[in-house]
Amino acid sequence: PSFTRLSTAPSRRCDAEEAAAAVMGADKTAVYSPIIGIPDGVYNFGPREKKDAVWSWVFGVVLLAVVAGGALAYAGKKDAPAPALMQYGGACNATEFNFAQQLITNEKNYRKRAVKGDYDDRTPSAAAAMGQTMRSDTAPRKTGHEVGNSTKTGPFDAKEFASGAIVWIVIAFVGSFFLGLLLLYMFRSCAHTMVWGVVYMKVGCLGLLTLMCLYSGMTLGFIIFLVLTLLTAFMFYVWMDELNLIASMLSVATQGLKDNPHLVTYTILLQFSTLLYIFPAVAAMMFAAMNGKVTVSSKIVAQDPDTFVCTDFQGTPVDCCEWAVDSWVPMYTTLAVFSVFWVVSMALEMRLYVIGGTLCQWYFAPAGTTDFSGIVSGAFSNAMGPSFGTICFGSFILAMVEMVKAAMEKLRRQERDNILVCLLATCLECVYALIEYISKFATLQAAMTGDSFCDAASSVSDLLQRNFLTAYGTYAFPSMILQGAALVLAVGFGVATWLLSLATYTASNAVNAGLYAGLIGLLSGVIAFVVLSFFVMIMLNVVDAVFLCYAMDKDRNMSNHMEFHSIFNEVNEKNKPQGAVVQGPDGGLMYAAV
Repeated sequence: PSFTRLSTAPSRRCDAEEAAAAVMGADKTAVYSPIIGIPDGVYNFGPREKKDAVWSWVFGVVLLAVVAGGALAYAGKKDAPAPALMQYGGACNATEFNFAQQLITNEKNYRKRAVKGDYDDRTPSAAAAMGQTMRSDTAPRKTGHEVGNSTKTGPFDAKEFASGAIVWIVIAFVGSFFLGLLLLYMFRSCAHTMVWGVVYMKVGCLGLLTLMCLYSGMTLGFIIFLVLTLLTAFMFYVWMDELNLIASMLSVATQGLKDNPHLVTYTILLQFSTLLYIFPAVAAMMFAAMNGKVTVSSKIVAQDPDTFVCTDFQGTPVDCCEWAVDSWVPMYTTLAVFSVFWVVSMALEMRLYVIGGTLCQWYFAPAGTTDFSGIVSGAFSNAMGPSFGTICFGSFILAMVEMVKAAMEKLRRQERDNILVCLLATCLECVYALIEYISKFATLQAAMTGDSFCDAASSVSDLLQRNFLTAYGTYAFPSMILQGAALVLAVGFGVATWLLSLATYTASNAVNAGLYAGLIGLLSGVIAFVVLSFFVMIMLNVVDAVFLCYAMDKDRNMSNHMEFHSIFNEVNEKNKPQGAVVQGPDGGLMYAAV
C-alpha cells in the first residue's frame, strides 16, 4: 500500500529552544537525510535491495549442517546396555576393557589431581579404600524393591490425573490467549488503573511479607522487608508523574495493535514456526548422544567382589560403566545448540521487524486513515525477502550474546569464590544490555528504511543522538508494569482453575482431589504467565517502534500523531535541563542550564 501525505505544519519550538539551538549551532533538521525517492522520507515501500545476503547463506549452511549431522547420527546410533549391566559392570567386564587395570589408572589419576588440590576428600576412609575391594559389610546393598519404597508419597494414579488434566490444560491454553487479549484491552481502556494497580500490588506484597516476619518473630527479616517496602514506596512516589505518563503512553500505543490486529496473528505463527526446527534439532542431538561405546567409568577406583558395587574417589557408589560418545558428538551438539539459539533469536528479530515496519506505516499514514489492510503482510514479505539477511545478522549477534551469557553463568557457578569472575560477569551484563539495546533499534530502523544491519545501527544511533530523549530511561517501567500485570492475571487464572478443578475432582470422588487440583492450578498459572508474557513482549515492541517513529518525526520537525508527541514531549521535558538564554557582560548570548 502507499499513502499520500497530507500537508502538515511544522511544530514550533519554544523561544528558549530556538535561541539555544542558534547559540549551539544545532539545527537538527539540517542534518536529516531522507530516503531518496520516498515521498515522506521515512518508510521505504520498495522495491528494496537485498541487504546482508551473505548472512542468509551462513544461516542456511548452519541449518543444513545440523540436519545432515542429525541424519548421520540417526544412521549410526546404538542402543546403550541395560542399566543393571552399566551399574554393576556387566557391560564393561570383558577382556578388551581391562577393567582391573582401569581401576588402577583411575586411582593414579585421582592421586595426581588430589596433589594439585583439584579434589577434596570428604570421606576420611576414601583414600584407604582406593584401589582395594570394599568389604561386603560396608557395601551399600539396596534391592530394587527397597529403592522403590524408600519414601512414600501416597497413592498417585497417573492415568486418573492425566484423564482429567488434559482437558484443563487445553482450557488453560485457550483461556490464556483470551486473557492476553483482555490484557491489551484493559491497557487500552483503563491504563492508569492497571498501572497503579500493579504498583499497589508490589508495595502491598512487600508490606504483607513485612507483617508476616513481624508476626513470626523474625526480627532480621522484618527489618529487611520493612526497608524494601519503604524504598519501593518512596521510589514509586518520586516517579509518580512518570508512571502516569507511562500509563498514557501504553494506552495510545495499543491503538496501533487495535488498528493492526494481524500483528498478533503473525507473531503467533512466527513463534510456533520455531518449533518446526527446535523439535527435530533436539531429536538430532539425542541421536548424536547415542553414537559412542561403553567404557569403564573414569570415576571408579574400587569394586566390591561380592555385590559388584563400584565406588568413586569419596567412597560413593557409582555406575561401573559409562557411555562415551564419539569425538565428533560434542562439536555437533554445540553447533546444534547454537542453531537453536539462532532460530529462536531470528523469530524474535522477525517479530520486531514486522512490528516496526507495520507501525511505521501506521504512524505516518495520513490523518483519518482507517483501512490498514495489507501492511502487516507487506512488512512480513520484506522480512522474508530483501531483509532476511539483515534479520539473520541481527539474530546471530543475539544468539552469540546468549551463548556467552550461558558460558559466563556456568563459569560463575563453578568459581563462586572468585571475585574477578564475579566482577567480569557484572561488567559483561552491561555490555549485553547495550548490545541488545542497539540491536533492537537497528532492527526497527532496518524494518522502516530497508538498510543493512550495520547501516541501520549507525543511522538510528545518530538519530537518537541528535534528538536524544534523555527520558528514555524512564521507559524501563513499562516492562515492569506489564510483567506485573501479567503475573497478577496468571496467578488469578491459576487460582480459578484450581478451585474449578477441585470441585470437579471432588464431585467425581477422586482420592487425591486436592493434589490433582493443586497440580492443575500450578500448570495453568505457568501456562497463563508464559502466554501473557508473549502479549507483553508484543506491547513492548509496539512501544519501541512508536518511540522510534516519534524520534523520526521530531528529527524532521513534524507532528503526525499529536497524542504521541504530547506524551513523549512531556516525558522528555521532565528530564530536560531547565535553562534560558542570557546576555553576558560583553553583550553576547549564552545558554545557561541547571
